Amino acid sequence: MNIPKRYPPLFILIIFIATNLSHADTRNNIAAANGPSLQSTKDVFNPFGKITVEIINDIGGTASLPYHCKSKDNDFGVQFLQPGGSWSFSFKRQFFGRTLFFCSFALANGKFYFDIFRDHRDTAGDDWCQKCVWKIRTNGPCRFNGGTKQFDICFPWNKNKSLY
Repeated sequence: MNIPKRYPPLFILIIFIATNLSHADTRNNIAAANGPSLQSTKDVFNPFGKITVEIINDIGGTASLPYHCKSKDNDFGVQFLQPGGSWSFSFKRQFFGRTLFFCSFALANGKFYFDIFRDHRDTAGDDWCQKCVWKIRTNGPCRFNGGTKQFDICFPWNKNKSLY
């Protein structure tokens, strides 16, 4: 197959973008005010920009919340959120839109799992987020809605019982 000389730079650019888009970094136990520490989710979505996920402990009570978040390439380990406390991490999406981060949460009534960032759910339609802020509640996580300024995008816990 003959490839004209003008295509190798494009090929190199595509490879660079694809390999550079999935690096994640974290911020631990950021104090959470009444609302999310992040801006509205209704800003202009940048498909090549960083995505930030923030998790807020909204379980209630005085006990800390044990959790474990990971992706195929990143494992943040077991951590603990104080009541009302938050934790966040940032990353760049995979080039073909297959980014997935998932977490387990150890609540008083058992261990529950949730896909805290799923590319096709969180970057498409009216409810997309560049800065995805979640409140973890006993009946499931609720995401901040930039349109209503409330945590009203709620989901049930995953049905599967494994992080793998």
